[in-house]
Amino acid sequence: MPGSEPTVAPRRIGLLGGTFDPPHLGHAAAVLEARRSLALDLVVLVVANDPWQKTADARIGNGDVVSPAEVRLAMTRAAVVGMDGVHVDDLEIRRGGPSHTAETLAQYTYVHPGAELFLLLGSDIAPDLDTWVRPDEVRRRATIVVMQRPGFEEGRPPIGWEHQVLDGSFPDLASNHLRDRFAATGQPDGAVSAGVAEIIRAHGLYGVGR
Repeated sequence: MPGSEPTVAPRRIGLLGGTFDPPHLGHAAAVLEARRSLALDLVVLVVANDPWQKTADARIGNGDVVSPAEVRLAMTRAAVVGMDGVHVDDLEIRRGGPSHTAETLAQYTYVHPGAELFLLLGSDIAPDLDTWVRPDEVRRRATIVVMQRPGFEEGRPPIGWEHQVLDGSFPDLASNHLRDRFAATGQPDGAVSAGVAEIIRAHGLYGVGR
């Protein structure tokens, strides 16, 4: 079973949203460190349905086309197999349309009343929080936790955003770089779990097997 939820109502929940195209070992390392250092009852990977900031670029010819949501969901579930206290949520896919963190946080606040929510995000995107949809709602509903990514160590939220910084050294991995690497070699490598690699091959993602 891909991850497991606590048998009692979680009081401290970490949420890591993303495209996960593909999910890699850097994601896994960050999730495990966040759960340990923040004493989280549950960490949830929320797979975006339509990551609007990326798909808008793709529609005008910039960036990569995003893999189908159901395939990214399957890869993310495969990536967390055996990780206790880690769950994958498809709520943004079920909701449809562009994925907005404010809406996801609102739903978690409703489903888990009284729980403390921690929004986990990389230092590469932290400076852009003011550009998100309903940023004031995001700031109000969750504690912002910045995970430092290699090359973006100084990335922090804009002025006015209270936040924590997650200590830890994480693998220098990025999904866009992995897509390019897999396309060049024709095979996924050890930067993703065996289950994720199997799905990549089965669907011929990123030019693998073509």
